[in-house]
Amino acid sequence: MNRFISTPPSRLSGATVLGLALLWLFLMMLSGCAKQAVILMPDRDGHVGKAEVSTTKGKQTLDKEGDTTSVISKNFSPSSVTTAKPADIQKTFGEVLAIEPPPAETFTLFFETGTTDLTAESSEKIAAIIQSCQQRGAISVSVSGHTDATGSDQLNDQLARDRAEQVKKLLVEQGLNPDLITVSSHGKGNPAYPTPEGVAEPRNRRVVVIIH
Repeated sequence: MNRFISTPPSRLSGATVLGLALLWLFLMMLSGCAKQAVILMPDRDGHVGKAEVSTTKGKQTLDKEGDTTSVISKNFSPSSVTTAKPADIQKTFGEVLAIEPPPAETFTLFFETGTTDLTAESSEKIAAIIQSCQQRGAISVSVSGHTDATGSDQLNDQLARDRAEQVKKLLVEQGLNPDLITVSSHGKGNPAYPTPEGVAEPRNRRVVVIIH
């Protein structure tokens, strides 16, 4: 009998995510003993992370897709690392994987210098954002405004906010529920392409829309 657990008896230390990874934990009842098993799985983009399963008696490192180890308790060493069979993973987690929410989708919109006017190419992306929200059944939409490094901090903070608010306005006009939208302003403090102060960089004059 397999079931999920949220608090394992052993300690998972150094479970560092290298890229994005899914770490599935489940409890298996074998020969009357409670055995915790850990399987390392890739995310939807195929990235695989790395995890260390540690007890008071030893540790094992998982760093390849399908790597698995198991532990009876913190007083036993983790078992040797083996590779879980895809058929067994599908049998155990098939239903869960089928309903796993898709990863966030990101759109980047660019602006004419010193204005809240979208470039022609970015204006065309508004429809794509609306379509994505509808298809995904979006539960939240983050809209963050940015500027390049020209002008004062105060001016850029306001311009970034105005750009984000303009994108929100366009999305709402196209039917997106405003309650889903969160607006933030980063000014010139979070450039996509760092430049010296005063340098105009078109790729930093942007609004980033993230759909969950």
